[in-house]
Amino acid sequence: MSKDDTFREMKNFHQELRRFNDMMKVSMNDLQQKHDRVNPYWQDEMRKEYDARWREFDEMMKRYLTHEGPRYAEFLDVKLRHLAQYLRSGR
Repeated sequence: MSKDDTFREMKNFHQELRRFNDMMKVSMNDLQQKHDRVNPYWQDEMRKEYDARWREFDEMMKRYLTHEGPRYAEFLDVKLRHLAQYLRSGR
């Protein structure tokens, strides 16, 4: 694979990652709204187990959406800029 191919594939991956992160935010917001809507009505024993799992999932997703996802996209931004500079410099 040439450096030009690598650059093109990294660029495509970067765009897909940003789309994925945006779609994940929308999905999580929708899920949170549905969760909040059910919250006052569901108060049985199974709810305690669900809440423990929900908290773990919610924390993990929030960490990804606020820290890990954006940091990885920024990392790719830097790598793409460096590779673009290298390719423009005539190698």
